[in-house]
Amino acid sequence: MKKIILNILFIIIFITILIGLGYTQSLEDHQKLIYPIVRVTTDKAGGSGSIIYSGKKDDKYITLVLTNYHVIEDAISITEEWDSTLQKKIARERRSVVYVEVFKYREISIPIGTFRIEADIIIYNAQEDMALLRLRSEDQVKDVVILPPTNRQYNVLDQTIAVGCSLGFPPLPTTGILTRKNIQINSLNYHMSSSQIIYGNSGGAIFLYKTGELIGIPSMLVAAGWGTPIPHMGLFIPIERIYKWLYNNKIILQDK
Repeated sequence: MKKIILNILFIIIFITILIGLGYTQSLEDHQKLIYPIVRVTTDKAGGSGSIIYSGKKDDKYITLVLTNYHVIEDAISITEEWDSTLQKKIARERRSVVYVEVFKYREISIPIGTFRIEADIIIYNAQEDMALLRLRSEDQVKDVVILPPTNRQYNVLDQTIAVGCSLGFPPLPTTGILTRKNIQINSLNYHMSSSQIIYGNSGGAIFLYKTGELIGIPSMLVAAGWGTPIPHMGLFIPIERIYKWLYNNKIILQDK
């Protein structure tokens, strides 16, 4: 009888450990793949973004969000104005505030609201379709996407996860595989994934399924000849281009 009781206790403990491990793994996956994804909006448009850095400097935290240029382009205006000092017309650039919504969750997966934080456009490039935002908040953001080493190798058939605020929803993940690398569009490299990319995903993230590392940001959909978008043929900006762009703009993040 005593042996039976001990066996039952052992089974209960074993099941409890398994449940606990499953909970821990699920939480870790959410922290890597879901929580760092934010909604980015301007006065006229919106999309997604990924928190790629939140570090301390002079007792204040600097938090940076990576997104597409086309998500925030409405917040940038360039006008030609007369300069009385120079006695000629000059181009003036103005950048409006951008809003970043960081989601809050309960029971790991259930979104219960957002913190809406003002952000400034630090750098952008229309041709590269990339922009970097800095939150005006000086608080630390704990959940940041994992950037891979600069020499990380990934190949066609590797499993991928796309995450973004599709159609204005909280971050939604879709799974697939890397289907093609190095597609040339306007002399720039893009990769393709079968992880569905839907309107609003722009500026979000494409992760490697196994490691949860960022390998790119969704940028555009492939469209059929009659203009119908094909969501499972999404093109994304590869991490190599992201690193090069950040480096050229002297943006130094955590060690890669």
